[in-house]
Parts: sequence; structure tokens; C-alpha cells
Amino acid sequence: MLDAPRVYRPVSALADYTEIIGHWHAHVGYRSRALPRGAITLIIDVGRRQQLDFYAADGRTRLSVPPAFLTGSHTVSYVSEMAADEPAMAVHFRPGGAFPFLGMPLSDLENAHVGLDQVWGRAGMELHERLIDAPTIAARFSTLENFLLSQRWSSARRHPGVAAAMAAIEDNPSIRMADIRDLVGMSTKRLIALFRAEVGLSPKAYARIRRFQAALRLLSAGRPGARVAADVGYFDQAHFVREFRSFTGMTPTHYAEQRILLPSHVPVAERVRHKYPRPLATARS
Repeated sequence: MLDAPRVYRPVSALADYTEIIGHWHAHVGYRSRALPRGAITLIIDVGRRQQLDFYAADGRTRLSVPPAFLTGSHTVSYVSEMAADEPAMAVHFRPGGAFPFLGMPLSDLENAHVGLDQVWGRAGMELHERLIDAPTIAARFSTLENFLLSQRWSSARRHPGVAAAMAAIEDNPSIRMADIRDLVGMSTKRLIALFRAEVGLSPKAYARIRRFQAALRLLSAGRPGARVAADVGYFDQAHFVREFRSFTGMTPTHYAEQRILLPSHVPVAERVRHKYPRPLATARS
């Protein structure tokens, strides 16, 4: 059984950029599928093993990832495997929320996994070390939050055209790209370039994922699949089911029947049977 994740909502200064900081600790091996959110996630192994097991969407092709890394905005899912008794942390940035903190175009991270040392250099390595050594879960949350607050993020501002495009997509994920272009008053080429740099995906790919995310929220609220398909703008229910399967590997009905701890993480049937040594010290808040 997977222990309920500990979730921390960052201070107001970070609230516009991050959704949650999470701490996971499973007492048995556990697999889950991370679904595309249209946003970047920071993932850190804070346990003894220092090896994160990640796989492509097929659940078999191993991905080479360091024990502390950023996963860029993805257009496909990936599978993560939590070793028994190995704690891990994650920061779920909001769409476009990581841009001020990274000092690089988010398009450089699209469908990629990049070590913290490649983004923040020695500071990223030291953050990882401090999180491992922190005596409690609360101390880990504080350390990670303070690190983000210490970055030179306040001077970076989202281009107003990108902000307007994101808001329009969130309001209507089925909006036509021509309508977005007209709304922001930019050429298609410039809009795509700015959007990819600040969000990490093209506007069209982002809209597809945000429509899918809107469907997840409605399904989690108990709305029937046929109603969800119509409400978020799929052509018909068959289109919705095909799209949903392509992201999740399951039908909307199956998703709604799952015990979902976080909407963008769904359990994978295969369970990990091996155990690893317990951490030297178990963090407790």
C-alpha cells in the first residue's frame, strides 16, 4: 500500500508558479503513470538508494535519469517506480511556472529529463545534499521552498501575449489556434516561438494536454464520461476515449474507478516485488 503523500502548498510568493511540493514514501514497491500536465516537475530522490526508476510510456523501456532532475513538459506519459522505503520529493510547477527559475527556454526541456546540476550548477547539487540530510519532512519542505525563493525569479515576466494565450486555452481548451493568434495580435511563428520558450510546448500541443487535464478534473468530480467529452470539446465520445487511452493506457471509466492520490498519477497494475535497504534515518515531521 502507498502511504498518502505529504503535500505542502508553497507560500504566497510562490503560489503563482508552483502547485504543490510533495513528499512520497511507500512501504512497498509501487508503480504509477505520470500523465502530461503541460508543466515542469522537479523530482528528487532523498533516500539512501539514490536511484530513480523511470520508464517510457510502454512501462518497459528504461529511461536514464539522475537522482535529482527536472522533467520537462511532456506530450506523452511516463512510468515511475517507487522502491520500498525510499522517500522522494517533487515540485509540481504550474504551466509556465518554472520559466522564471531556470534561466533557459523551457522548450529545451520538452520531453526531456535534466539533472539539477545542469540547471543550477553547484547550487543544485548542494540542494540535493541538504534535502537528503534534512532531519524531518517539514525541514525538507522548508529547504526546497527557500531554495526556490532564493533564485533570481522575480525579474522574469511572462510575455503578455503568452499569458493571454494561456488564459484563452484554459478557458476553452478546444479554441482554434487562429483565434488565439488573432487574440494576441502576433504572427503564428512568433506566437509559437514565445509560447514554446515560456511554456515548453507549442500552443496546439499545450491545448491538447490542458483539454485532457480538464477532463481528468471532471472525471474526478464524478461526472460521466459522455458528459465530460461534450463539456471539454471533444468531437465525440469515441474521440475522447481514444485520446484518453493514448495518455493513460486506460478508459475514462477505468480511471474514474481508481483510487487516485493525485489526478495526474495513476497506478500501474504491475507491482515491484523487490525491497531495498531502509534509509539510514526515516524523516518524520
